[in-house]
Amino acid sequence: MAASLLWKKIWKHKLFYLFMLPGLVWFFLFSYMPLYGIQVAFRDFNYMGGFTGSPWAGFKYFKQFFDFYQSGDIIRNTIIISLMKLLIGFPMPVILAILLNEVRNRRFKKIVQTVSYLPYFVSWIVVITLMQRLLTPAGGPINDAISLIFGMEPIKFLNNTTWFYQIVVSSDIWKNIGWSSIIYMAAIAGIDQQLYEAVKIDGAGRFRQMWHITLPGIRNIAIILFILATGTLMSAGYEQLLLLNGPATTAIGSVLDVHVINSGISQGRLSYAAAVGLFQSFIALILVVSVNQIARKYSDVSLF
Repeated sequence: MAASLLWKKIWKHKLFYLFMLPGLVWFFLFSYMPLYGIQVAFRDFNYMGGFTGSPWAGFKYFKQFFDFYQSGDIIRNTIIISLMKLLIGFPMPVILAILLNEVRNRRFKKIVQTVSYLPYFVSWIVVITLMQRLLTPAGGPINDAISLIFGMEPIKFLNNTTWFYQIVVSSDIWKNIGWSSIIYMAAIAGIDQQLYEAVKIDGAGRFRQMWHITLPGIRNIAIILFILATGTLMSAGYEQLLLLNGPATTAIGSVLDVHVINSGISQGRLSYAAAVGLFQSFIALILVVSVNQIARKYSDVSLF
């Protein structure tokens, strides 16, 4: 009976489900089918045996990772960088969306939106190359300006532990802030305009309108996105760190993502890389479930 009712509802809204179909197919092909390969983490994988013919190894490769002398440093670096990105970077799209909502000049608003969106579509390779040109101590425009205005010696921004975290976090924010603000802009656009008119009648200024109408209006969306973002605490972003990290910053810049890429692709240790990747995913699942439970308890908003 319940199944029959479900199919009736699906048929009634068949056009909506048809629009969902490409996304569902994509997730099935690229997110669920690859789960079959998780078993590589528990096998001594070889190309002759493949997924099913390679001998079982149990937790051998998990033990290898935790016995690795740098594993603690790699996990710590990953958590520190990801936590900084989350705590500093997460509020930025919210702030940008709210500020853009307050702009009354539509042309200026569209220009700012376009300029903030564009970096998202630029490859990290291009971004890092641009940063290297701008921040180089010899002839870089940033150092030239510092020397001209303040009379200081050129600063070595890249491959410098003093500036490493600032460069990583700021470049990540610059690249993603515009794209991440889109969903908040959509949420703000969906707020009933009569609420703003009501508080205006009560004498509320623009700041109070923002505080009492705009922020509560996007609260649920922000909580959901924050829950999802906590799942990235064990993933600091391999492209950015792979390109930015150098010999001088290895102590604070070596992260799990880069370690997995180097082990799996450069060294051909597929089972070891799969084990480390599975460890990342397991911790991410625990974080998402835990934060989701906390959010459900204190805000009545949750993913499941």
